[in-house]
Amino acid sequence: MSRTYRIGQIVPSSNTTMETEIPAMLRAREQLLPERFTCHSSRMRMHRVVREELEAMNREALRCAAELADARVDVMSTACLVAIMAMGPGHHRQVEQDLLRVARENHCDAPVMTSAGALVAGLKSMGARRIALMAPYMKPLTEAVVRYIEHEGIEVLDALSFEIPDNLEVGRRIPCSCSMTSGA
Repeated sequence: MSRTYRIGQIVPSSNTTMETEIPAMLRAREQLLPERFTCHSSRMRMHRVVREELEAMNREALRCAAELADARVDVMSTACLVAIMAMGPGHHRQVEQDLLRVARENHCDAPVMTSAGALVAGLKSMGARRIALMAPYMKPLTEAVVRYIEHEGIEVLDALSFEIPDNLEVGRRIPCSCSMTSGA
């Protein structure tokens, strides 16, 4: 007997990857295990990956959490790493508390995470002490990501910014087509 899990994602309105890539990964998992998944999204407005739009988008996260709570999702997560990291070191902790509060106020018992918190937790669980990273963001936002990760105790040896300000263009980028020039 399989169980169906409801996955809730808080997604930037211009994001074109999360609602295709996550379900595809989960469908692959369903081929191996008896679990089943449905994916549910609530969107926050954002077009350009710049601090001002990220701040405005973040203000919509609580509304999105309430909407996903209505679907009684089994897990809830944000799907915009830089939106959290651009707000300053450790910010994922406050966002996760706020989203959790809204979920509980709306009778949803789902665990809540942010993509920023998941990245930090994942790196720490792997024992990563030093990393290099590539990011689609403009250099100032990539630098904010570097500061964020370093604040969590992980050294960033190198960082490459692809300098793509338009979030639709970020989604159109072919994942493996990166130049190997360095920056940061």
